Amino acid sequence: MTPDSPVTLSSLAGARPGAAKFSNVEPKADREFVILVRSVVLLAVAGASVALCAGQLLNGRLTGFVSANGLNHHGRNLLLVALGLGAAVVASGAAVMYALRQSAEGITRIARVAHFSAPLVLLGALPAFLTLDAWPDALKFALSASVFLLGLEPLFRLHFSTYSEIATLPIGARMAAIANRCRAVIPASGRAFLPKWGPALLVGAMSAFYIGYMSFYTVRNHHRFNTFTWDLGQLNNQFYNFLHGHPFRCTALIREGNWSELRNHAEAVMFFLLPIYALHPAAETLLVLQAVLLGLAGIFLYRFAARRLSRAMAVTLTAAYYLYPPLHGAQFFDIHFQPVAAAFLLAAIDCFDSRRMRWFAVFFGLAILCREDISIGTAVFGLFLILTGHRPRAGAIIVAISLTYFVLLRFVIMPAVGTWGFAEHYHQLFPEGERTFGGIIKTIVTNPVYTFTTLLAAEKLRYMLQILVPVAFLPLRRLHLALSILPGAYFTILTTGYGPTLDIGYQYSGYFIPYIFPAAALALAGLARSEIDVAGIARRRAAIATLAMATLVTTTQWGAIPPRQSFHSSYGLISFEAPTAEMKQRLHDIHELEAMVPREAVLAISDREMPHVANRLESWNVSVGFEGADYILYGTVNAIPPDMLQVNAAIAAGYTRLAERPGLVLLKKPGR
Repeated sequence: MTPDSPVTLSSLAGARPGAAKFSNVEPKADREFVILVRSVVLLAVAGASVALCAGQLLNGRLTGFVSANGLNHHGRNLLLVALGLGAAVVASGAAVMYALRQSAEGITRIARVAHFSAPLVLLGALPAFLTLDAWPDALKFALSASVFLLGLEPLFRLHFSTYSEIATLPIGARMAAIANRCRAVIPASGRAFLPKWGPALLVGAMSAFYIGYMSFYTVRNHHRFNTFTWDLGQLNNQFYNFLHGHPFRCTALIREGNWSELRNHAEAVMFFLLPIYALHPAAETLLVLQAVLLGLAGIFLYRFAARRLSRAMAVTLTAAYYLYPPLHGAQFFDIHFQPVAAAFLLAAIDCFDSRRMRWFAVFFGLAILCREDISIGTAVFGLFLILTGHRPRAGAIIVAISLTYFVLLRFVIMPAVGTWGFAEHYHQLFPEGERTFGGIIKTIVTNPVYTFTTLLAAEKLRYMLQILVPVAFLPLRRLHLALSILPGAYFTILTTGYGPTLDIGYQYSGYFIPYIFPAAALALAGLARSEIDVAGIARRRAAIATLAMATLVTTTQWGAIPPRQSFHSSYGLISFEAPTAEMKQRLHDIHELEAMVPREAVLAISDREMPHVANRLESWNVSVGFEGADYILYGTVNAIPPDMLQVNAAIAAGYTRLAERPGLVLLKKPGR
């Protein structure tokens, strides 16, 4: 050993007798024994987990078992026996395999089988996550699902790491031979067509299914009187006023002239959607329009993802979008411009990525015209382009346009019309004596610690998990991709004391959707350096498999596909049942009574009836007050107290009954 040689335990071990005990090199036999033991244990646990899954599925009262540990002594003993048998059978199989080939090659094969079977280790937990009505506490489910998925991905990684090795085994050769025979059955034209166009056709079919499904059930929900003045009634009325030359006028909300609605929101995109609304000026048109836009948006997401992922992975990500529970919640809550903007933004991002800049400008413009606050998200998108160095000049232009548009609207044009109507959403963030949007920014900048403490609430943790668990936390895999959650976070978790912004049953998840799904595609693409990066490909496959599992368990509990009794949106649970005969008759009666009112007259309407007859110039929300109304149409079925308070006051003031139907009354003003 020279003076300059490094001193290591290995060198010391070779320098003097007896020093071999310090060596960190395991004997080959010991390493093989450790691998064998680990593999057998992994297989035994997988076998026990499979048995546990089967035992739970055979349990006729799984809901009680999952939610309250409801299982008698006999049933629990049977589960324990099944666990033991599952572990023993698989471990015995591994032992037989080793006995037949007592060599390093035999141990390697057992290890490969163990790694291939690794995801089965958590199969026993899956029935619990797929059991409906077993998770009344959404936070508990979100936390439990997070742990399950975080544990599942490394197991998937072990599974996919064996693919290149299995191809060299006899079973791999047999599987390849079977696949080749199946391909031979397909005509040559089909073998060329399916790989190229099959995924795109599948995405098209998913888009068509989503549009048809959501259109059908949201309209059905509307006909079951599960839509309200807030917000389908007011938006129907605003569209109708816009169509008849009264821009930004919504008499269901503000009983003033043109442009008065600008004090709340600048939803200028209505102008470009009017030709569609004009085909059939009614609430049903708006519900179908929203479904069509969100359904088509998935195609743009697929195009974006397919440029950097395999087509199969791009299809999986697109399916996750269509099954995304917050998307369903927003879809069923009337129509709102956050999800509408999300559809335009997904189209804009795809066009930007494919360098079709004219179409990008069109969709970008439509998106920021949806609402004034959408431009905050597009500014973050531009900032992302600058910070990552990907087309920073275009990013700077996007930031400049977005912020200029936002500042002009929010701080110049809208305040000139009237006071901001949504200040209560951020009341804890207002500085003393200043209840403005700018005041919120001042609090965030000057008192970040206090701002952070307002985030420390269980409902905010639950909400963010409901946003991120369905996408398997992919947008958080890279620091720069975490920017994708900032626009949504600002408009949801920064709010204080306002429940709807922290509920995936409302429209506010629309702030997240157009950014987190492209971010998920970028995260998946970044897991492998190239197509020959075997370890990276395994990581990518594991991540997409985890995403598929996350989609399955979260849409089962929170989604609207397929129909289920427990789906929540806005004010309660959604029924997928067809309208009853009474509901159909009531809808007919509403239109019959409304036809008795002259089109130029002022009609005040109760909450559940408003969306059905808001397509007139003067549709007033009766709960705000009846003074000035020529007629009042109200329902007595599921009527809300503010409506009935005003109705009783109107009757006391001399309004008389003009006509009535079961559950409906039409009053007229004295002298009409």
